Amino acid sequence: MGVRYILILGLLIVFPKINYSAVTFEQIKNRQIVQFELTDMMLDLSAQKKIDLLATWVELSPKSFRNLNFSKAYLDAADRLIRRNLTNQALILYIKSYQSIDKETSIKVEAAYRASFFLYAQKKRSEALFYINRAIEELIKLKGEHALAKDIFYLKRRIVWRYLSRLEFLPDNAISTIEFDGDDVWIGMWSGAVSRFSRSTSKLDIFNARNTKLPSDYVRDILVQKDKVWVATHNGLAYYNKKDSKWYNVEAMKNYKLKTISHDGISFYVSTLFKGVFRSKDGNIWENIVPSHSVLDILHVGDDLFIATPERGVLVYRGQKVEHFLPNVSAKTIIRDSNPDVLWIGTYGQGLLKINKNSGKILEEYGAKDIRSDYIESLLLIEDKLWVGTLESGVSIYDIKKKKWTSFGLSDGLPGLDITTITRENQHIWFGTLAGGIGVYLFQ
Repeated sequence: MGVRYILILGLLIVFPKINYSAVTFEQIKNRQIVQFELTDMMLDLSAQKKIDLLATWVELSPKSFRNLNFSKAYLDAADRLIRRNLTNQALILYIKSYQSIDKETSIKVEAAYRASFFLYAQKKRSEALFYINRAIEELIKLKGEHALAKDIFYLKRRIVWRYLSRLEFLPDNAISTIEFDGDDVWIGMWSGAVSRFSRSTSKLDIFNARNTKLPSDYVRDILVQKDKVWVATHNGLAYYNKKDSKWYNVEAMKNYKLKTISHDGISFYVSTLFKGVFRSKDGNIWENIVPSHSVLDILHVGDDLFIATPERGVLVYRGQKVEHFLPNVSAKTIIRDSNPDVLWIGTYGQGLLKINKNSGKILEEYGAKDIRSDYIESLLLIEDKLWVGTLESGVSIYDIKKKKWTSFGLSDGLPGLDITTITRENQHIWFGTLAGGIGVYLFQ
């Protein structure tokens, strides 16, 4: 018998082989476990669904587990479970590998990446996002030097983005508005009319001037109000009645070039090109409350109606009268800040303005140096962050508390750089673009 086999036999006498079909604490206490045994032990405990028992054993007999790499053992055990198609058991071990107190950064990168990969495969996007972000945090410690670096960033983009465009049979890649109605997403397009996307079935219904009573395929805004879906077009107003699944024209608004439609809880409002703002209690009889202006956006604040115009700045309709509020700007869009005394105005040519709601005083101004564009198309406030959609320069994000700007472009996943609309639904932000369709971003 060779020397090699004598040594192995001697080791087996000193350290008798553990039966891993049902490993117990009695078998491992007061003996030094080696690395491959730890991996086998994890597999056995995982099969018994008792993997958490290992932490108790380590506490009771710490000398048995000295100088072992737990992160690697969990990772190796999880990889072996994947080869056996035991994904759920493997996921638990990948997560434990990442959470291990070992300072094996390279292994933690791989463990977090693999946990994210298989969570994404199970369509658990929020959980997958958490672990891919953890992989990136560990990757930063390695200054990006890891074999999985490219795969990690590719996977993150797959997790956080979804897209809707002509590739998914949308009639037009130029998006004007996006509105949510439960499972349905109503999409208005600049020249492609209206599409209804049902998320549970992935069904896409297309409504246009040829197959419905829509007055035009040039849609500018959509409003879901109770059992009706109102559609403002470049040639009038129509609505879809969800009770009978039919479309109806609003004769009183025939041939008007509409821009927006909204409801303040009491009345409907539409803004138009050249004819100002109209108001209606029931959607059928309309009153022209602000005549003779082109109005691109309106904002309800209490009893006041703030009106963004391209030629006369911002007006305010108050007490049945129109007053000048902020002259000498070409106002495109307007929203409220979390501070009730502050408004944000997006302009064409003068960037972004922070305004005192009561005095009209400009508090802050941001132009191309901060947001890479002086032409603002859309605004969205999420907590203390202001998302600014521009023409030709993508999105800029302003952290109001930190007073810091960051950019968001094609390399971050945006489908285009002309951002016509930004809207939020739960954990997602929907970006409508002028040429790239829709990008849906999982931001939390």
